[in-house]
Amino acid sequence: MNTMRRLLATSVAVAVPLLLAVSLVGPSEAALSANPSNPLAKPGPWNHSTIATRANPEFTNYRDEPDPARKAALAKIAKSPKARWFANCRSCNVDSVRKNVAAYVVDAQRSNPDALVQLAIFGLWPDGEVVDGKRPAMSWSMERYQRWIRQIAAGIGTARVAIILEPDLAISANHANGGRELRDPTPGVRMRMTAWAARYLSQTLRREAIYIDAGSADWLYVDEAVRLLRASGVQYVRGFALGATHYDSVASNVAFAAKVSAALSRGGIRGKRAVIDTADNGTPFTWKQWDARWGAKYRATRNEYYQFDNTPTCGSRTERVCQSLGHRPTWNPVGPESAKLGLGPDAPGLRQQAARVVDGYLWFGRGWRWMQQGGLDSRTEFRSVRMANSTRFTQAR
Repeated sequence: MNTMRRLLATSVAVAVPLLLAVSLVGPSEAALSANPSNPLAKPGPWNHSTIATRANPEFTNYRDEPDPARKAALAKIAKSPKARWFANCRSCNVDSVRKNVAAYVVDAQRSNPDALVQLAIFGLWPDGEVVDGKRPAMSWSMERYQRWIRQIAAGIGTARVAIILEPDLAISANHANGGRELRDPTPGVRMRMTAWAARYLSQTLRREAIYIDAGSADWLYVDEAVRLLRASGVQYVRGFALGATHYDSVASNVAFAAKVSAALSRGGIRGKRAVIDTADNGTPFTWKQWDARWGAKYRATRNEYYQFDNTPTCGSRTERVCQSLGHRPTWNPVGPESAKLGLGPDAPGLRQQAARVVDGYLWFGRGWRWMQQGGLDSRTEFRSVRMANSTRFTQAR
């Protein structure tokens, strides 16, 4: 009993200064003090992409919009730094991806080698995540996937990058709160591919911060996320990414990130940090909350407008269970608007966890695009305007 009391007293003595540090000093100083190795906090601008193509409909729609009010709304997305997705397809881009990545790097750097270039690498679902109502087996060979990853690395070169590695890898954990009816038939293959990419990219790139997808707080259990990350090479990279295709709250994902990082540490993989997507969870909701409001309508109509990946956008700042722009991209998780995330001074424990475990809030979700894919179509522009107009957050441009 005396030993337990001494341990408790020691824990309190350590925890109280940390909580006070996050609560009493400035938010930037608190974040740097709690997470001094944060690679996203290094000097250098975060630029938006100005490439006007189908791969960047956000900027194309903004550039071509004649109405001043709509243009201002579209600017909130188009002029915010985002991760561009580089995805494979059945046969399309092993030969062209190096050129495309290199062009994006030049655009995002704006002649400044210290600019942070953000990209998502999405190569595990070349046939789509659902084909004829079923999850497809991995159709690419390891050799072809390796060639694709090598070309991406060559396109990146010496750029400073933040990489979200394989969004929706969490499907391979074979769990979702809605049931297990759509299992990945080849989870081991996908995890081995991710582990190879994690190791290769971390050893090849010079200034990389790589985060492997680990689902969301409302998706996987902690032990499932840990098993997934261990098998997918998290030991080689900076950490893991949460919220890529979900909309749960930042506060929930902060708590989840702290638990996952601690569990990894207990298993010998220490010091792993997280990034959290805030592109489309300005009005957060879980899968269960989506199902309560939209699930029956989607199942009855099969209309993609109501599907989880395409949850309707918010029409106002008071509407709930809908998509709206969230916190602007930043390396500082306890900044001026963190109270809107549930991380204010009245939540010192969560605030301290965010400062210690979270490298930043990035935009690697794409809720403003139709089915999170989109392109140059009116539905994507419509969703963008509604999400921008309903956000509760300041979008710095």
